[in-house]
Amino acid sequence: MSVFSLDRAAGDGAARLVHVPSSKPETQRALLIASLAEGTSRIYNDLRCQETDTMIAACENIGAKIRRHDGYAEVTGVGGRRTSARSPIIQASGSGLVFRTFAAITSAIEGITVITGDATLRNRVMSPLIASLRDLGAEISHIAEDGRAPIVVLGDRLEGGVTTVPGNISSQFITALLLAAPLARKPTTIRVTGTILSQSYIRQTLTAMRHAGAAVDCTDDFRTFRVEPGAYRAVDTVIRGDYTSASYLLAATALFEGRYTLRNMSEESLQGERAIVDIVRRLGLQLAFDERDQTLTVVNGGRGVLKGDFHFDTSDCPNIIPTLAAIGAFVDGTFKVTGGSITRLHKSPRIQAMIAELTKLAVDIEPIFDGDVLDGFLIRGDGADPEGGVELSSWGDHRIFMSLYIATAKCRRGNRLPGGDSVVCSFPGFFDAFGALTNGTAAAAELVSAT
Repeated sequence: MSVFSLDRAAGDGAARLVHVPSSKPETQRALLIASLAEGTSRIYNDLRCQETDTMIAACENIGAKIRRHDGYAEVTGVGGRRTSARSPIIQASGSGLVFRTFAAITSAIEGITVITGDATLRNRVMSPLIASLRDLGAEISHIAEDGRAPIVVLGDRLEGGVTTVPGNISSQFITALLLAAPLARKPTTIRVTGTILSQSYIRQTLTAMRHAGAAVDCTDDFRTFRVEPGAYRAVDTVIRGDYTSASYLLAATALFEGRYTLRNMSEESLQGERAIVDIVRRLGLQLAFDERDQTLTVVNGGRGVLKGDFHFDTSDCPNIIPTLAAIGAFVDGTFKVTGGSITRLHKSPRIQAMIAELTKLAVDIEPIFDGDVLDGFLIRGDGADPEGGVELSSWGDHRIFMSLYIATAKCRRGNRLPGGDSVVCSFPGFFDAFGALTNGTAAAAELVSAT
């Protein structure tokens, strides 16, 4: 049981300092590409969390040698070949990216591989990716339910060629196909159908591949990709701060007056979730980057903050939807979020989850549909703090937990919120970071989290 107190008016004192963890998707891509390359790469400022640990274990399964040092990871790759296998089983746990990328990669390298995951991952949609990989020559079979984990992959089958994949289910399908394509025997063409969501993640994949020497081209609209066969080369990479993780801290700065400095923040980022910076600016906060020091300073003067009518499109930044719901619960006016349909296929149905939990707090929140698909929400608020004192659920999702944790801090009474152990998925230092924002303040709102 963790108990924290949070001041409601931090005053005009010195800025409170907090360190933002490094980007999870950038770290995962760098680890995977370095593991496939010939030679030794260094990944500086890498994130260390449960899901990057899961990626490392999978990479080591195919023979990569990964050593973590103070401030960087050193990766000796396999040169596109499986050089050893600790086990024929890759455990992706709850990481959709690990499962999907290794379904593609193990189709191209030697050996037979079983890829599995936990209960949340086994419920996630995989069939469009598997169909695309089969178009390219992969031989993949299912152990249980068709189109779901776990799967068995026969290696050294990826020929290349042409395939199509939907763009509105998961950008990880496109990322997986792209990352494996240089290992195919022939050039690979990937055509994307339907609406293309979460394009920023595809952009991160392309940038990481090109940095390591992959020959990949795409149309400006991300409809068609062409990848030539070839080897990844060993390169050094510097990882920037993670804007999704930063969103929880920025949510806290939006809800409570004060001056704050977030470290490990670069204004130059390909992450779609960087949109959180522009969002909190629109909500009335003052923000300034210092690129030399890699910091972001935030000032919440209180007056006029969170007042007005707002509408945010999250089609390229879906991971911050739970954070936005937590902020929106305290807006004096209307707070509308759309473009989040893809989150129904994430670790939990995140819009549904936040609507359900905020309704327990008597927040006036209603769903927004695009056709018959839940796409967002509308909150009508008067700026009053919810009473609290209720039992909340994290839905088994670390992002739901952290968003509700921040919202609970603003309630007049504490809420019971199980699931604190889930923060290790992406933000192991979450509780310390939250404490750094609130250190030394008078008790004004008790936050109780059952972990």
